Amino acid sequence: MILYYENPEIKRSSCIILILAMVFIAVNSFILHRGYEMVKKDYINNNAALIGKIVRIHPELEDEVVPVITKESSLKDVEFGIKILNKYDYKENLNINLLPGLKEDYSTLSKSMLFSMACFFVIVFLINSMEYVKMYRKLESLMFAAKNVIDYNFDVGIYENTEGIFARLAHTFNNMRTILKNNLIQIQKEKNFLINTLSDISHQIKTPISSLIIYNDILLNRKINEEKKIEFLRISQNQLNRIQWLVKSLLQLARLDVGAVRFEIKSNDINKTVTASIESLKIKSESADVKVEFYPEENEIMVNHDPNWINEAIINIIKNAIEHTKPGGKVQVFTEKSQVCSRIMVKDNGEGIHREEIKHIFERFYKGRTNRSEESIGIGLALSKSIIEGNQGMINVKSKIGKGTTFEVVFLNRFI
Repeated sequence: MILYYENPEIKRSSCIILILAMVFIAVNSFILHRGYEMVKKDYINNNAALIGKIVRIHPELEDEVVPVITKESSLKDVEFGIKILNKYDYKENLNINLLPGLKEDYSTLSKSMLFSMACFFVIVFLINSMEYVKMYRKLESLMFAAKNVIDYNFDVGIYENTEGIFARLAHTFNNMRTILKNNLIQIQKEKNFLINTLSDISHQIKTPISSLIIYNDILLNRKINEEKKIEFLRISQNQLNRIQWLVKSLLQLARLDVGAVRFEIKSNDINKTVTASIESLKIKSESADVKVEFYPEENEIMVNHDPNWINEAIINIIKNAIEHTKPGGKVQVFTEKSQVCSRIMVKDNGEGIHREEIKHIFERFYKGRTNRSEESIGIGLALSKSIIEGNQGMINVKSKIGKGTTFEVVFLNRFI
């Protein structure tokens, strides 16, 4: 139970009631003392009247009568006096109205006591009511905030700058409100992401599927020579390969965006990863008549990364460089390590990227104004960026029109 006294409401009301109780005791002590003084005064006045009457009639009895009231009376005198008073019905059950002095004292004392008690209970009632009103107002604010949360309005919070249950309740409610708000935002993002992904897939697949339908219709319903059939089948195969790659890339990008991919990040030689990427593009570079050269700064550069995924990211970057380099050109790949970071640089001497387009090149399905490749979809660089960032790296690009483009992948050494 003592734990509840941590609450400021209980502390405040308990302190106020304790102070009022002490004041009530002090006031009643004063009233009792005042009543005692009044009774004493009346007692002395009654004895004075009695002695004055006797001594005035019998002056010789002064020395005998005065000691009776100034000293302790003997039991014999008390009993004798009671017998005399009983003759006149002056007994203990005598009505107080027949004792004017005591009646007035009793009336004054009773009224004072009742008034002090009434004041005490009225003040306690008012203070208790005020405390309850404060608590119910806090509960009303909690209900109001909860209703706003139900209506998806998360801007109304509860704020308590004191200690106790209400402060902890306010803190817990605000945490819950923040969590619900973040969850709702995340759900909305995932919903929008799903809508955009489905829209992207639909948009990108629509064209090759339409082409496949036309070619299939021609093959089924028209008489064409064998050479044309082979040509249409080859085109259809290219379109199917494009759809397969597109769906695979979009699914990979979707998994990366929602955090469904678990990278196996370990210390691996980045030179081996880059070499594997270049080897995968050997046929493409030869068919495009673009030379790909690799210049590692050291024989072995250990970097924390997932080789399989980073391999795919580097493939997309080098592939993009090949597609934007004219026949006879070259793409140079560098790796280097400093005290701060490790770098992979892919440099081409191709057509370059316009300055206003650089901020868009990592957006999915973005194709620059100089991109003339029919196979290019505009998703490779977006996928590479997501993979690299998922491996705790960064990717930057620098370009000049007519001189070429340099992509730089950076892994800070503190992540190694």
